[in-house]
Amino acid sequence: MKTLVTKEGLPPSSKITLEELGRRLRSLRKTCGYSRERLAALTFLGRNTIVRMESGDPGVSIGAWAQVIHVLGSDRTLTFLLDLPKEDRDGFKGRKNGKSQDIDALAESL
Repeated sequence: MKTLVTKEGLPPSSKITLEELGRRLRSLRKTCGYSRERLAALTFLGRNTIVRMESGDPGVSIGAWAQVIHVLGSDRTLTFLLDLPKEDRDGFKGRKNGKSQDIDALAESL
C-alpha cells in the first residue's frame, strides 16, 4: 500500500521538497559566509529556527523564510529557492479542486 502522508502529515513528495529547500538554504548561507548564529542574529530568529529550516521542518513559518531570504540578498525573493531546473519542473502540477496549477504560477504568487 502506498503511503499518502508522512508522520508529519505531509505527502512524501512535499517532505522531499522541503528537505531540498533546506539544503539550498544551507548552501546559500555558506556562500554568503554566515554561520547559523550570525544569520539568526541578523534575522531576529533563533538559531534553532535556522537549523529547522535547513533540515526541512514543515513547521517553520513562511515569515521566517521571508526574513532569511531578505537578509541573504535583497535581490532574491522567496521564489529563488523554489526555482527548479526546467527538466525538474516539466510535468510537475499541483491539483486543487480538480484544477491544475503550474509550479511557476505558484512560485510567482509568493
